[in-house]
Amino acid sequence: MSAQMGCVGGVVLCESGFAHSDYLHTIKLRNFMNDDIDFLLMLHKHGWTTFLVNLNGTIHQVGASSVLSSPFHDITNMLLSLLNNENEIIIKWFDEPGWNVIHVTRDKTERHILSVEIGSCLDQSGNGYEKVADFKIKLKQLLVTMFYQLKKNYHLLTEKSFAKGRENEFAYERYRQLVKKIHSDFPGIL
Repeated sequence: MSAQMGCVGGVVLCESGFAHSDYLHTIKLRNFMNDDIDFLLMLHKHGWTTFLVNLNGTIHQVGASSVLSSPFHDITNMLLSLLNNENEIIIKWFDEPGWNVIHVTRDKTERHILSVEIGSCLDQSGNGYEKVADFKIKLKQLLVTMFYQLKKNYHLLTEKSFAKGRENEFAYERYRQLVKKIHSDFPGIL
């Protein structure tokens, strides 16, 4: 990915030990579609969000501050854009220091296959860009795993104690639009 993609920052890698390095190397060489991918979206108090990506047992942590970014709005918009057949989505999240970027591209021939690249950079212009992870995922798998992270936070925010310190962090109207779109396009997911 080039600097045209934008910027990213502050990505931390942690290895869980589940994936053998030779196995991961083989996957990359074959450009292998693997379904051993999952996501976790955690809303912290006072404008911070952590996004974890589990690829074959390796956890990639992406931080985001809502000072200059809106993680829940961005994830909701990404899913709506994919359901509306957009070909490319770029998310930029501010993280102190630097920026994080998630770049999703739809395959031109197999439209249900998405390529995802996660990277980091020093500033919004993309200086010092470094790719952290890349993978391919089916649209339905991304939709299910990410939607249920949004749904989890939506329901947690109905609790007063959880919502305190997390006001204005969730895109309620866009979430309702997403639920309607999923209901029409993938009714079995709800």
